[in-house]
Amino acid sequence: MLTVGLFPNTKKQSIGTVLGWIIQYFKERNIQVVMPEDAALELKCSHLAGKLECVRKDITFGITLGGDGTLLNTAREIAPFGIPVCGVNMGNLGFLTEIELPDLSTALERLVKGDYYIEERLMLDAVVIRDGSPIYISPALNDIVIAKGGFSRMIKLKLYIDEELTADYPADGLIIATSTGSTGYSLSSGGPIVNPKLKVIVITPICPHTLHSRALVISEREEIKVRMQATHDDIVLTVDGQSVYSLLPNDTVVVRRSPFRARFIKFTGKSYYETLRTKLRRGDRDGSC
Repeated sequence: MLTVGLFPNTKKQSIGTVLGWIIQYFKERNIQVVMPEDAALELKCSHLAGKLECVRKDITFGITLGGDGTLLNTAREIAPFGIPVCGVNMGNLGFLTEIELPDLSTALERLVKGDYYIEERLMLDAVVIRDGSPIYISPALNDIVIAKGGFSRMIKLKLYIDEELTADYPADGLIIATSTGSTGYSLSSGGPIVNPKLKVIVITPICPHTLHSRALVISEREEIKVRMQATHDDIVLTVDGQSVYSLLPNDTVVVRRSPFRARFIKFTGKSYYETLRTKLRRGDRDGSC
């Protein structure tokens, strides 16, 4: 029996209407639906509430309702359990989400029938080392960003790949992105677009104060170390644009391949390049990226 986990962004406009329709759709087909407790209570669906750890373990697949941020957050949560996820776009761009609202009925029918395939995406782990000891670790699906704070001067970053000094960056920061995240912050900073089927890592400097800095594309098997050199402590580590951790001038950030993969539900008939063309063009019209 199918068990569907719904992960809604409770702040999205019309979320109650869309969520109610989806719940009714599955109810009519005797398919069990569960939601994380906090979201279920906020949206007055307490009969569907479950503890997050139980929801993550017991569902067949997850459906997110929101934008790319909702999908990224959910994918990180359920990746350790090998559960696939599919996103319904209720945001402006929704580059990572698979389902647009006008196609919702058809997409749910395909999900119920199992008419889809799973695409695995590379994930990274960011580890902060301070005084020789790891003090913080976070998984990332899109990108890991080391950047100066809002009012500080540029920072100097030493980049090591597999313990070999590769570059010195006087810059505003450094973006370490997966191929999934190559169309995000990295792209707006001059990095390349990389097909997510390629399991590689993209390293892109932010506003480098040099004429010869370029983005690097390296193997997923290589380990990255970034050492801070600054006289101030206004430096932050941001993971997927959601989790923020303050860094000190002599910290080291280690980035390596995660033992887990994000599993995205995809429908046949939609190509990555079609999505690239239509969604990035929409971003141009919307003034967003």
